[in-house]
This record gives sequence, structure tokens and C-alpha cells, in this order.
Amino acid sequence: MRKLFNLFFLDFKLLTKNKSFYLKLMLFPSLLILILGSVFSNSDSKIEAFDVAFYSADSGESVSLGDVLKDKVFKKGDLKDIIHLKEAESYNDGEKLVKEGKAAAFIYVPEHFTKAVMNNGKTNIDLIGDNNKTIDKNIVQAVLEGFTKSVKTMSAEQQEVIKHISPGGSVPKEKIEKMMNDLADNDGISADIPKAATNKNAVPVDSMQYYSIAMVVMFSIMTAFVLVHSIVDERQNNTLFRIKSTPTLNIQYVLGKLTGIIFAILMQMTAVILISWVVFRMNWGNLFDIFVITVVYAFAIGSIVLFWGFTAKDHVAVSSMASPVLYIFSFLGGSFIPKNGLPDSLRVVQEIIPNGKAINSYLKVKQNIGLSGMYIDLLELIGIGLIFVFINIMVFNRKKVA
Repeated sequence: MRKLFNLFFLDFKLLTKNKSFYLKLMLFPSLLILILGSVFSNSDSKIEAFDVAFYSADSGESVSLGDVLKDKVFKKGDLKDIIHLKEAESYNDGEKLVKEGKAAAFIYVPEHFTKAVMNNGKTNIDLIGDNNKTIDKNIVQAVLEGFTKSVKTMSAEQQEVIKHISPGGSVPKEKIEKMMNDLADNDGISADIPKAATNKNAVPVDSMQYYSIAMVVMFSIMTAFVLVHSIVDERQNNTLFRIKSTPTLNIQYVLGKLTGIIFAILMQMTAVILISWVVFRMNWGNLFDIFVITVVYAFAIGSIVLFWGFTAKDHVAVSSMASPVLYIFSFLGGSFIPKNGLPDSLRVVQEIIPNGKAINSYLKVKQNIGLSGMYIDLLELIGIGLIFVFINIMVFNRKKVA
């Protein structure tokens, strides 16, 4: 253990002589946080109200689900403050409002929609959205999907009641109509859906918080690549030959390099946390959990990058690999595009690669989910790190020093 720390301190002492090391390690991510803060700090990430065009051709029924959607969904509760309905005169008129930018979306309820729903027929509500206002469109789409589920449940309930009505019509028509009106007036589906969050202590993560986490994770990859240049230096100036001539085990050398990477990434995280807290009062959550995640993630990503350091022939080879790994991993991991914005196929990848697991774990801490809620990701990161540590030892053992 003493030999390991001696190697680490020797390596770190040599690195500190390079002033650009401090610049890349501390200044770049801190400067980025300040830029992010200037962009997002004046916004509380609340959704601004927007206009939606609406036209219903659904008529001729005693109860029109198109009217229910308009009057009892979009004009009630919080939705009426977010979505401002603009009644269109026709389908073409609603489509025109979207094309001219006067509405973020257009909702069209087709003719005989209610009748089709009651008879289990095929029908749908059309939604036309402005491609430049995808968030607004997604909000409206989510509301329509919820309404559709509610309608399906309502229709199923009606069919069940009708089954129990005798062929002779023992239930008066007035009561049947009243039942249908009551079902239509129901704000949601009849089943009791809990409205509490899965975790009662969960808090929303705004853009500033998400991208601060994402950028720190991205810069940690760059930091690891900066540090593995020392392996090439030691091989070229024969320092590695002198180290191998001493009773130093291969695992001690590998873990010594890895410890330096972990320590540097911890320093980077500490600097970002301090700056974001002092300047923007950003709360990162439980700091012990942050520390554990950072160490485990740095162990995994450091082991992967070390492999390239041990196999690269020179500095050019290291640098040539740094950019592709940095940008590909950052894109797939959710640093450039929020993970929820990735398609399902890439979201699977995001949950597998180390930096993606790190972002997910940091977000869980921010949402007051303890280590017990992310231990699987942490164990997988440790497993990835151990696999590459073993590979690095094997590569280093076969590597020629001169």
C-alpha cells in the first residue's frame, strides 16, 4: 500500500509542474458552470403558457366527448393556465393557425367520435404540432393520451352496465342517460390512481442542475486522457524502465496511476460543487453519496482510459483517441442531449456505458434517492473497473519498456 501511494504522489508531483494541467482540471469545468449559470439561473424551468387550436366535428350525440375534452379537460385545473385554447372554424383553419405560428398545436376531434368510442369502433383524435415547439406539442400529446385512456375505461364501464340491463329494458332511459352523463363528467378514469410521487422526497431537476452534472461527467473523461499521457512520458524517457527494475508489482503501478485519476476527478468535482454552490446556491444533495459515486465512476472510466494509455505508442496516439471517445461517450451518455430526449434504442446504451450510469446516479442523489436505490449501477461500475484493471495489468506486464 505504501509503494502504491508513493507512486501516486510521485506521479501527481510531476503533473503539477505542468500549469496547463491545473487549467484543464479546475478552470474549464468551473468556467463552464458559470456559463451554464448565466444561461439557466434566471429561469426556474417553468413552462410558459401557449396557444392550442381546437376544432371538434363530433356532434349529434347526447354526450359529445369532444366537448368533454374541450370544457372539462383543457379548461379546468392547471391546464387552463398553461394551454390557451383557440377554437378554430374548421380543420383547415386550425392547420393554418399552426403553419402561421399562431398556435403550437392543433387538435381535431373527428365526426362521430363519441359514437365510435361507445361502439368500440376505430377512431382517433388528430394532433398537428409545430416542429419548432416540440415541448408544447409533447405536453398536448400527453394530455390527449391520458384522455384517450380515460375514455376507453369509461366505454368499458358503460358496456359492463349495459350487459346487466334486462332485454325488457327494466332500467328507465332517463337513468341510462344520466349514467352516461355522469361518466362523461368524470375528470379521470374511474380507477383510483395514487397521485403521490414514487419517492415522496423526490424533487425536480432543472436544466442548470442536469447540465452541471452532465458536464462534470464529460470533463472527467478528458481529465483521464490528460493523465494517461504520463505513461507515454515514462516509457519514452526510460522512467518506466527504472520503475520496473525496482521491486514494484505490476498491480501497484497500475493502481498508482488509477489512484491519480480518481484523485484528480475528485478535485474537479469538488471545485464544481463549491463554485455552483457559492455563486448559484445549487444543492447537489447528499455529499457523501456524491463522493462515493465519483470514486466509483472515476475507477471505472479511469480503468478504461488507462487501457488506451498502456497500448498507445506515443502522445499522438493518445490524443487521437481522446476526442472520439470523449464526444461519442458524452453524446450517448446524456451529456449533450438529456437522457429523456434520446430515442429508446440509444437510451438503452445510455444506461449501460459508465458515464451514463454516473449521470443517472448523480440525478438520483439530487432526487433524494440514497445509495440503496443505485447500488446495482455502482456494482456494475466496479465490475467494469475491475475487468479493465485486470486487462491493464496483463498489457503492462507484456509491454516493452525500451
